[in-house]
Amino acid sequence: MTNRDPVTGETHEHVVEERVVTPAAAPAPPPGDQVNVNSAGRPTYVADASPMATVRRVVGLLFGILIGLIVIRIILLALGANEGNALVDGIYGITEPLVAPFRGVFSINEVRPEGRSVLDIAALVAIVGWSLIALVIMAILRIPDRT
Repeated sequence: MTNRDPVTGETHEHVVEERVVTPAAAPAPPPGDQVNVNSAGRPTYVADASPMATVRRVVGLLFGILIGLIVIRIILLALGANEGNALVDGIYGITEPLVAPFRGVFSINEVRPEGRSVLDIAALVAIVGWSLIALVIMAILRIPDRT
């Protein structure tokens, strides 16, 4: 292929080579198994998960929702949300029984600067407490999978 430079008027030749590369054939996965297609190199085969894997996922989801609601509570209290709002009142009502066991752990339960903002120390302690409880339950649920 020949190209002419419009400024200098010189001609340049470009040589293009094409090479066809065929990938090495990977072994076929056993029927019914999952294949990890994101791994480099040869595919990785994942055997069926243990029965406790589903239970662990459900427990993780429930504790994730629980901790997420407490985080929303902390944000709403810090921003001084209107307690007369049904959504705000609903979140406070749902999360109060989750935070109540952790009230009184420290001598201060909340910090109230000027205005309606509140930093709920008990809710922060509740996040740590529920996270530790979740870790213990998850560790117990992993015991049957040990080899």
